[in-house]
Amino acid sequence: MYLARQACLFTSLLLCGAAHAQIDTLIGGTVSQGSFATRYALSTANPANLAFVLDPAGSGRTVLKTVVRNAEGTAGAIKRTDYYPKNESRTTGLRWYGISVYVPSTWTVHPNPTVIAQIDTSATATNLAAPLSLLVRGAALELNLNSNYLAPTSATASNSTSEVLKLGPLVTNRWYCLVVRSDWQPALGTGAITMWMNGEKVYHAINSNNSYFGVAHTPRTGLMFPGLMGVTERTLYSDFIRLGGPTTTALQMYQISPCSSFVNGSNIQW
Repeated sequence: MYLARQACLFTSLLLCGAAHAQIDTLIGGTVSQGSFATRYALSTANPANLAFVLDPAGSGRTVLKTVVRNAEGTAGAIKRTDYYPKNESRTTGLRWYGISVYVPSTWTVHPNPTVIAQIDTSATATNLAAPLSLLVRGAALELNLNSNYLAPTSATASNSTSEVLKLGPLVTNRWYCLVVRSDWQPALGTGAITMWMNGEKVYHAINSNNSYFGVAHTPRTGLMFPGLMGVTERTLYSDFIRLGGPTTTALQMYQISPCSSFVNGSNIQW
């Protein structure tokens, strides 16, 4: 009986390990303050605008606080304090992303948009919008999707496809945990993407191009301002960026997110 129990335990451990094997532990993920630069790159005018702090929701986990002040300079031609995982530049194929953000009650409502999470590409620098952006516009939260099936020499902002998903009013002092499963493809009739916000399926598309030809995709989070800030200062809390492979599930992504206390297998919309 003892040996049988030991065998069952060993089998369970193997299955548990297999279940989490597709959560990437080598790119992104949780890091200490001292090792942050080995896994992530920071875009900011002032490195002091990124800090390791305790979860404002009280979970006890360590998260990241990002700040942008209008009086400070720019980075990459825009006001920003955001970070992204190094060595993550997938061009096509299936990838899972987990990005979680917390907007504090000190957030000032303003019509100018603030991007708080994004999956961008090298094409963003050529005035083509990022394939996926989560942003606050006024007092609302929205997702922006952009793509173009034309060759790079012909693709422009005006002939690209854009879609805006209104997610509802912004609620402060809570975690928003975005999970994305994307099969990145630029060609017509190919590609797929599904997105969950706090377990609710907010978007699903198949056989639909969702990117640009020849670009690599990189997730990032923090504060980014595509235009004028309109306020003197912004503060945002975010979790570390999580990545998964072909057999990852939405549940696995939520189990390692700040939303794990209220998003589980019974309330994720499949």
